[in-house]
Amino acid sequence: MAAETQYTANTGMVVISTANSNLDGTGTLGTVLTAASNGTLVKRITVKAQGNVTQGMVRLFVYDGTNTRLLEEILIPAVTQGSTEMSFEQTIECNYRLQATYVLKASTQNAETFNVIAEGLNWAYYATSVRPESTNFTANTGMSLISTANSNLDGTGTLGTVLTAANLKGCRIESVTIKAIVNTSYGMVRLFISDGTNKRLLTEVFVPAITKSSVASSFSAKVTLGNFELQPTYSLLASTQNAESFAIIAEGMDWQYPA
Repeated sequence: MAAETQYTANTGMVVISTANSNLDGTGTLGTVLTAASNGTLVKRITVKAQGNVTQGMVRLFVYDGTNTRLLEEILIPAVTQGSTEMSFEQTIECNYRLQATYVLKASTQNAETFNVIAEGLNWAYYATSVRPESTNFTANTGMSLISTANSNLDGTGTLGTVLTAANLKGCRIESVTIKAIVNTSYGMVRLFISDGTNKRLLTEVFVPAITKSSVASSFSAKVTLGNFELQPTYSLLASTQNAESFAIIAEGMDWQYPA
């Protein structure tokens, strides 16, 4: 961020208690936090039970106003709370930049009560006196759901558009989260770069065979791209080897300079 960056705390809180076993974003979810105008840095998320819990899951989702995509699952062990025994608690370090107006949501596998608290930071820029070389970032959270089998490595076949760089100076892609919402068999998820005409394979992610359940997470992988700088209007695409459903969520930051 530039020296003129100004931060405002954005603390998101929700209580979830309605049983929801769905991984596709349907069913009852609680709204944890909504991102501000340039985006919100979600630093960490705390899940705290309000009483006894049995084995299950708390799930985190990203909602763009139309689509809801699974971001992460948190395994909940059986814990009996008492006067000298703490209830279940887990804090997840995120440092995830969420696009403006996008919403972080949460659900619980079992009908048990949890507080979900997100520590966020909104950012803005001091416009009255700004250096012309200052870099202004805007969060770009890309999301896609892929499910059509495609074994091609040459960019043909069915691919989902995950993220498109704004027509500014470019988009810095920090990470891509791949999260299965079904059982998986051995295969691949592939990421491509498209210039609008040509599609080129960037990397492949091996997918093992995993059977999900109420106490076993579905396949998940986080690809760190080392701040891949994507040219304006270029896109990140994804495909799946097998006809299995994956939520693909890219953490990007478009940038520009003051006029």
